[in-house]
Amino acid sequence: MSSRNAGRVVINRTRSAKSRGGARDKLGKIPSLKEFVHKQNVIRQYRGFFRAVKMLNDEKFQLQGGNEVRQMFRTMQNETDKLSISMALKDGERKLKDLRSMVGYVDPNKTLNDADSWMNIKDEEDPRGRVGVAWPWDK
Repeated sequence: MSSRNAGRVVINRTRSAKSRGGARDKLGKIPSLKEFVHKQNVIRQYRGFFRAVKMLNDEKFQLQGGNEVRQMFRTMQNETDKLSISMALKDGERKLKDLRSMVGYVDPNKTLNDADSWMNIKDEEDPRGRVGVAWPWDK
């Protein structure tokens, strides 16, 4: 040790536990990735229900369907058991699929017209777009 450094105060670069958490305290509780993805799935399902309910023709049925969706999500809001949460999410997916099929909902994000598909073949002899007439081994 040289004589220069002997009189100088060395600054400790490590901070205490209290000062490290300042930014975290301001942000609040940050969810884990699993919790975040789960929350996004629930929100996606909730919005999907309302998009499907909006497709109903009768305004009375739309209001009734919207109220039922809200009520079901509110009853499951405070559920803590992981098994019942996952079962509720799967049941919701099934019910959403059923509702969409009943109201004729078409997801605008999914492309229905695939230009390369064999289903898009326009043939006057075969309007269904089937390929061939006979079995290949009958030749």
